[in-house]
Amino acid sequence: MQITEAVEVSEELSATQANRRLAEGWTLLAVVPGYDHLNAQAVACYVLGRPAEKGKGFFAAG
Repeated sequence: MQITEAVEVSEELSATQANRRLAEGWTLLAVVPGYDHLNAQAVACYVLGRPAEKGKGFFAAG
């Protein structure tokens, strides 16, 4: 899936939360550098996209 196909995008700083979204049907779009302000440390930021349901979404045929 490409980011243009996502109907919703989410960023997660926790691998556990990212894995939960993946189990719910989300797709991993990217892993980028992030910063956890609560713990004052650099972390991985997981960017996930939720695809549209079949036949729905902006580009769905009529």
